[in-house]
Amino acid sequence: MVMTKKLTYRYAFTLMKMKNAEGRNEYMDLAKEANLLWHQIVSQKSKNTPRINCRA
Repeated sequence: MVMTKKLTYRYAFTLMKMKNAEGRNEYMDLAKEANLLWHQIVSQKSKNTPRINCRA
């Protein structure tokens, strides 16, 4: 949970930096970083989600 919170803050901060990015290269670098952070957040959340075993 703590790791996801830190990643979420980093993700939000990266999005704010994108708003003030100067030039396409800086914007694209920040977009790539934001994308990686987003995937880390999603994978952390999926690890913490309890699995439901459904068998008919």
